[in-house]
Amino acid sequence: MQQEVMKPMGVGRMLDLSFQLYRKHFVKLMLIMLICYGPFYLVNVLIQGQYVQSLLDVNDIMNYSVSDAEPLISPDIVVLVLLLGVLVVFVLTPVVVASIVFLVHQALQGEEAPSALRLLRMSFKRYWGLLGSSIVFGLILAGLVIALFIAFFVMGVISKLVSGVIGGILFFLLAVGAVFGFYYFAIRFMYFLPVVAHKEDSIGIGRSWGLTRKSFWRLFGLFFLQMLFIYIINFGASFLLALVPMNGILFMLLQLFLSLLTGPMIFVAYAVSYTDLKVRDGMGLEEMINRIVPDPSMPQPPAEHTL
Repeated sequence: MQQEVMKPMGVGRMLDLSFQLYRKHFVKLMLIMLICYGPFYLVNVLIQGQYVQSLLDVNDIMNYSVSDAEPLISPDIVVLVLLLGVLVVFVLTPVVVASIVFLVHQALQGEEAPSALRLLRMSFKRYWGLLGSSIVFGLILAGLVIALFIAFFVMGVISKLVSGVIGGILFFLLAVGAVFGFYYFAIRFMYFLPVVAHKEDSIGIGRSWGLTRKSFWRLFGLFFLQMLFIYIINFGASFLLALVPMNGILFMLLQLFLSLLTGPMIFVAYAVSYTDLKVRDGMGLEEMINRIVPDPSMPQPPAEHTL
C-alpha cells in the first residue's frame, strides 16, 4: 500500500483508500470516537430524550396548540445543547482529528498502528497547539460567515433594485458565488490540524493554504461525495428507525450509534487527502531521495586508489 500512496491520487482512489482504512481500523476508530464523544452524546440523549419522544408521538403533534401547551423543547435545553456542542467542537474535535491523522499516517507508512489510547496521548501532547490553531480557524470561519451575511444583504438590496427575472437570476448567481467563496476559503485553510499535529508549524493556517494550492476542486469533489454518502446512510437509517415504535431515549441511542459509525469516515478521508497533498508537495521525492542516498552511519566501502 505504501508505494501506491507515494504518488498523487485522484478522488476515486482517495475514497477507496479511505474506506479500506475505515474497515481495517474500525475498532480503533470507534474507541477514539467513544472516548471523546461518548459522554457528550449520552448527556445529549438524556436532555433531549423527552423531546424526541414528543416528536415521535404523532397524536401529540396533531393535538399540539401554541395557545394551551408548553414549548416542545425549552430554551434552557437549547442553550445547554449548543454550549455542549461548541465545547466538544473546540476542545475535543482537534484531538479526534489529530488521532485519526496519526493512525492513517502510521498505516500508510506500512507500520503497525498504535492503540486508540496511545493515539489520543500522542494528540494531547500537541493539545495547546491544536486548540490555538482551531480557535484561529474558528475566527476565520466566523469572519467568512459575517461576510456571507453581508453579501446576502447586499444581494437582496440589488435584487430589489433590479426587479423581475433579471433580478432573480442576478441574486442566484451572486448567492452561488458567495457560498462558493465561503467553501473555497474554508477548504484552503482547514488542513492546519495535521500540520500542527506533525509539528510542521505552530498555527498551520499558512501552510494549509500552500498545500491546497491547485487542489481545491479535487478536495471539494472528495468531501462532497463523502458527505453525500454519509447523508444517504444517516437519512435512510433514521427513516427506518422512525418507522419502528420506540421511546425517545432508545431512538436517540440508536442515532448516537449511527453517528459514531459514520463520523470517522469524513475524518479518515481528511487524513488521506492530507497525505495526498503532502505527496504532491514533494513528500514522495523526499522519501525517494532518503532511500537512494546511503545512511552516513552505515560503513562505507573503501575508496579505490588510482594511479
